Amino acid sequence: MGMTWLDETIRGRHISLITFRKNGQAVPTPVGFVVDGDELFVLTARDSGKVKRLRNNTSVVVTPCDGRGRVAEGTSSMKGTARLLDETETARVRRLMSRRYPAARLVFWWNQFRGGRDRWIGIEVTP
Repeated sequence: MGMTWLDETIRGRHISLITFRKNGQAVPTPVGFVVDGDELFVLTARDSGKVKRLRNNTSVVVTPCDGRGRVAEGTSSMKGTARLLDETETARVRRLMSRRYPAARLVFWWNQFRGGRDRWIGIEVTP
């Protein structure tokens, strides 16, 4: 079996997650991600633009990139569908992200310390 898009993506620490505005305009955002089995997850602020765009259009394009969003020449992209996760699923993604990005733990802790509604929402991307 050949390499899957996930194998390709896992090598880096970031992906460019492209979401689409109502007018069809693509909006790329570099994000950290985590893979669990054959599932790819992203964690983002609940009030972010990408969440608003995903509520209107669940189509996404995923491309491996660097932390600044730069995509290496010849890098292949994958079209997918994004799904906004519920609180239980988001909690699982937060745990997975904390393992992959230890610095994220501090952000999550600070967020809980301040109280209030969870600012984060998980996104699952499937090809």
